[in-house]
Amino acid sequence: MGDGSTVVCAGAGTPYSAQYAADSASPDCGHTYLRSSAGQPREAYTVSVSVSWDVEWHGGGQQGVIPGQQSQAQVPLRVAEAQALVVS
Repeated sequence: MGDGSTVVCAGAGTPYSAQYAADSASPDCGHTYLRSSAGQPREAYTVSVSVSWDVEWHGGGQQGVIPGQQSQAQVPLRVAEAQALVVS
């Protein structure tokens, strides 16, 4: 996640739906940053993603599995921080 945390998710995840508020927690797999990315290189965390899956196929009276398909990517993610001061 770029902040020293690792998240491992099983399954395909939850499809997007407008019923989930942007500030709500992930229904099945997510991460909450506890600090902003200020002070990081380019003021952003480098998030690395790796996806692995097996492909099952059927056709022409045959079937099979192609195991171990993988895809990887990295993206810079700027995380802002808002602070509140409670008075009284």
